[in-house]
Amino acid sequence: MTHTGPSPFLYEDDVVRAVIEYLAADGWTIDSFALSHQHGDDIVASRGAQHLIIEAKGDGSSKSNSARFGKPFTRNQVKTHVSVAVVRAMQVASTGLAFAAVALPASEFHRLEVERIAPALRSIGIWVFWVSPAHLVEVQRDHQRRPS
Repeated sequence: MTHTGPSPFLYEDDVVRAVIEYLAADGWTIDSFALSHQHGDDIVASRGAQHLIIEAKGDGSSKSNSARFGKPFTRNQVKTHVSVAVVRAMQVASTGLAFAAVALPASEFHRLEVERIAPALRSIGIWVFWVSPAHLVEVQRDHQRRPS
């Protein structure tokens, strides 16, 4: 079972929903999405001939059977989750078929981890969607990079 009530931080599903809303308002069609209890790419979107695949992570476990349920992730857990998200984005970018992105809470630990690798993300062309506690979305991307 996953958490569905209010939280002091963003769960993965909160991040996914906020980015979906942002993308739809920006003219993207949401082709598919997966919430935390589902398998598959977290968000797949298209706009004309452009395709975008996003790997999302939250700031805490929404699974009620988890030892960390209802608690924010530690710095080391955030580092691991950011690493997993970036590797998935690199896999997408390597295909050359879609823009690749990660979507993360705009928390201190997430920002610190991404800041350390931001130049590499830009050089690869990986976008970062930051989601605030108010579910507002900010996007960092290199507009010059295009999939093949």
